[in-house]
Amino acid sequence: MVISIPDTFTIDNSEKYIMSIRLCPDGLSFSAYNPLEAQSFLYRKVEFDRSLPYTTSLKELFFENECLVWNYKRTYVLVATSRYTMIPENIFQEKKKEDFLSFNFTACEKRILSDSVENNKTKVVYDIDEEIYEFCSRSLTNPIYIHNTTPQLVVLQKQSQSERYKHLFVVIRENMVDISCFSEGKLLFVNTFAYEQFDDLLYFILYVWRQIGLDQLHDYLSLAGEVTLCNQLIPSLQTYLQHVGRIEIPSEAYLMGGEILQAPMDLILLTVCEL
Repeated sequence: MVISIPDTFTIDNSEKYIMSIRLCPDGLSFSAYNPLEAQSFLYRKVEFDRSLPYTTSLKELFFENECLVWNYKRTYVLVATSRYTMIPENIFQEKKKEDFLSFNFTACEKRILSDSVENNKTKVVYDIDEEIYEFCSRSLTNPIYIHNTTPQLVVLQKQSQSERYKHLFVVIRENMVDISCFSEGKLLFVNTFAYEQFDDLLYFILYVWRQIGLDQLHDYLSLAGEVTLCNQLIPSLQTYLQHVGRIEIPSEAYLMGGEILQAPMDLILLTVCEL
C-alpha cells in the first residue's frame, strides 16, 4: 500500500520533520510534522492483512514507501502493547529488565526495552518482537523506541499537578483501554485491559475506581480515544460519578493542523511532551 503524502513534504526537507511510526496489532500509523511550521502535521493509518505475518506486511510497506526511511530530525517508534510493567527507578536494574517483565507475563523470545518517566521516577519495561525491532533499527535512522503509555503518563501527570482531587484518566484504543490515576501529580495506578464490548469498558473503569478508593462526588474521571465509545460511556458513567468529562488535548497540538485530531491519543501526546 502506498502512503499518500503532500507535495510539500519531500526527501529534500524531511530533516526538518519529526516522524513517528506507531506499531499496533492490526497495522501501523505514520505521522510527521515540522515543529517550526504551523499546520504541517500529517497522519496516515495502514491496516495489514491479518492472514500474513506482521513482519511480512511491515517489510512490504517500507519497500513501497521510501518516505518511511528518509532522514528525519527525529524518528520515534511507538510500541502499542499491553505487555508492560512499571518499575520504580530506585529498584530498577538494566540487566534485570527481562526478570521484571517475566514476573507479570509469560517469557518469550523478544527484545526487552524500557522508558524513563522521570516526573514519576519510574520505568516502563516492555517488549517488542525481535525481528520487528531488528528490521526497524536497520531501516530507520537512530529510531527512539517509546511505549504508548509513556507520553500519556508524562502529559497527564503535568495536567494533574495543580488539581486538588484524584483524577482517573481513560484512553480507549484498539480493543484495549489504558487507565491511569494521579493525585496532585503523583501516580497512583496504571494498567491496560483488553475489552470486547461496551460493558467490558464500563466494568473495568468502575472496578478500578472502586479498587483505588476514589470518591464519586469529589474525584474526576476523563476519557479520550474511540469517539463513539466515549460518547456512550459518558452518560453511563454520570449515573455513578459526579465529575465525568474529556481528557484535555494540550492547546499547542491544535497549532500543528487538523489531521492531528485523527491520530490516537498516545501519538498526539507524544508530539507535545518532548521525550
